[in-house]
Amino acid sequence: MSRKKKYEDYDEEFENDEDEIDLADLIFTLIRRWKLIVLTAIPVVILGVIFAITRPTVYQAETTLIVSNNMSSVSLDSSDISLSQRLVITYSEIAKNKSILNKVINKYDLKETTEQLAKLVTITPVDSTELISLTYKNSDPQLAAMVTNEIANEFMDKVVQVMRVRNVNIVEKAQVPVQPLPKKRALILLASVVLGLAAGTGMAFVMEFLHKKLRKPSEIQAILGVSMIGMIPDLENVIAEKDEDSNE
Repeated sequence: MSRKKKYEDYDEEFENDEDEIDLADLIFTLIRRWKLIVLTAIPVVILGVIFAITRPTVYQAETTLIVSNNMSSVSLDSSDISLSQRLVITYSEIAKNKSILNKVINKYDLKETTEQLAKLVTITPVDSTELISLTYKNSDPQLAAMVTNEIANEFMDKVVQVMRVRNVNIVEKAQVPVQPLPKKRALILLASVVLGLAAGTGMAFVMEFLHKKLRKPSEIQAILGVSMIGMIPDLENVIAEKDEDSNE
């Protein structure tokens, strides 16, 4: 194959539409800048490993309450049950009242603020029932159980104070949890790897976008708005090709 033919093939190869995303270019960018991607991902992965290893052991205690309509079982009908289910939603909001949380914080000398404690407490209405699930997380399993039960007791007193009716009862008190919550270390590590690679890939494309070197004849034509007359070959390639021709 002659050198002229090679240059023609090279020119035809890069005659692309500038508005079209070339998948090959994207892949080539990732290959060319793989070191940048790896160097960007490594710190993120290291932080993920540190976070996964140092994540504290947390226990969760749970108590279950029931909201009744203060009616006898004989006279209960579907409307009474429906009313109780609606009350469950209302009462779930009352359970996180700041006055309730403040009393619990003061009683057990907790380090959390009311806002922090509210994030550790979960009040969940059990679907299509009159039950409320109340949970609390703490690194001390015994404290987790005591705080959960205390919140439940204060909550029942608050309902009497606000609603003027005692229609909330504890179905099951919180027991001291034996098993801690899963730390999900594998998931954290996987997320850090994905996040690190994504950050590295984004950095690679940003660097590629900011790189001002022109690599294609079509890029020159697009910027200058003129047709290309010819190409000046790389001198090293020309010498190498001459050596190949002489050897043949």
